[in-house]
Amino acid sequence: MPEHKLNKGIDFINGIKDLGNLLGYHVELETPVSPEKDNSPAVDIAWYKEENQKFPLFIFEIESSASNGMVYNPLKVFSKKNEQFEKPLFFFQILLKGGQDSSRVEDLKNSFGNYNYRIYRTSKFEEKKMILDVLEQHRRLTQELNIINLANYLVDANWIDIDIEEVSNHIVLLEFEKNSGDLLSSFIVLSSINKSFIPLSLNLLENIHIDFFSNLNRVNYKTYLGNSWCFPIHLGMIYSSIDDLYKREKIVKQLKYWQEKNSYMTMIGPHFGLSQDYDEFLIWGSGGLFGLLSFLFYDNEDMRLYFAKELFKIIDKSKEEYKVSNLLWILHIFPVSVKGEKLFNKAKTELKRINCFSTNAFRLPPFFNADEEWFEEIADKNDSFPEFNELKRIAKPAEGIDGFERFRVASKFLSSDYISDEMIDEITAYNNV
Repeated sequence: MPEHKLNKGIDFINGIKDLGNLLGYHVELETPVSPEKDNSPAVDIAWYKEENQKFPLFIFEIESSASNGMVYNPLKVFSKKNEQFEKPLFFFQILLKGGQDSSRVEDLKNSFGNYNYRIYRTSKFEEKKMILDVLEQHRRLTQELNIINLANYLVDANWIDIDIEEVSNHIVLLEFEKNSGDLLSSFIVLSSINKSFIPLSLNLLENIHIDFFSNLNRVNYKTYLGNSWCFPIHLGMIYSSIDDLYKREKIVKQLKYWQEKNSYMTMIGPHFGLSQDYDEFLIWGSGGLFGLLSFLFYDNEDMRLYFAKELFKIIDKSKEEYKVSNLLWILHIFPVSVKGEKLFNKAKTELKRINCFSTNAFRLPPFFNADEEWFEEIADKNDSFPEFNELKRIAKPAEGIDGFERFRVASKFLSSDYISDEMIDEITAYNNV
């Protein structure tokens, strides 16, 4: 057929081409249906499972308007004998202009509706349905889908107007990546950069944690923090994003059960010697993890006190030189209220006894982003220690960050290989230290 000259048609063809490549297909343009013949009619876009296959899996025809010629386009495929041209898994015909009340559209539906064929009119916004149908057809072949790349591509696509929430829900409904565990982790990554994905991610989290640990094996992060410590972080993300008091109380009970009774010893506790990895986590990660949980349970003073006391158990059993980083995190975890003043005094006493306090380290305590040299750098620091009332003055207002923003921040921690100072700054408790 003639090449498209209008910008909208060219953009749509290039968009379908890019979509096919992203989904892993070999894409060809202007593919002849009878290659052995000269001047054979061709289809606009063909998606093949792989290069050098004889027949395409999917065919796309792009029509600039509701013309007589568009009736011929599916006919040139479906009229062929299978020996000449095997029928595609699906035939998509897209009408870019007009066709709202065209008899030609109805004729096409009546003629080819019994085949794997559908026509979409952009004048009636049916291209949104086309994307959903493409995903359904793709799911017939595989459950594998690069959800992150697809979502980012569709959000930025100029050639098509889609509802990314509808597409995301469709991906979940079709159970893409259900065995790999990448479904939730992909939407967590997306939530870390785009808040519009948070409601869906929250719903996935709630469904996973309804039955406690039963579905935890379906979560696969690519980071140490995500794979090792996602359970309490997930609970905190749910807690910070909902208002239901009954659900919040249940989450608190779940987290305490996980911490205290999930194993023969506490999950995060002073169990030095289990392994080198766990020892390093206690020194460089436990304070930050409790700090992140305190950030998520921001309005629950009892839980923040609970996290601080659990961290103190680790501090009390740590070697002298390894106490400092977790003591600094304690200052960010306890609530700056009457309930927290006792813990403040205990941390202050310990730091003064060790004779080591750095204002910069207090502002940004390490969270897997430091090593032994950090201890050497602050060993001789003896900056002025803030008073409890001073902490009250510089504390970040809890109401200044909504629940979805806390969810977004936690998503970054779950999905990031490296925890930066900027990320740590987002979960610390004070301004202008």
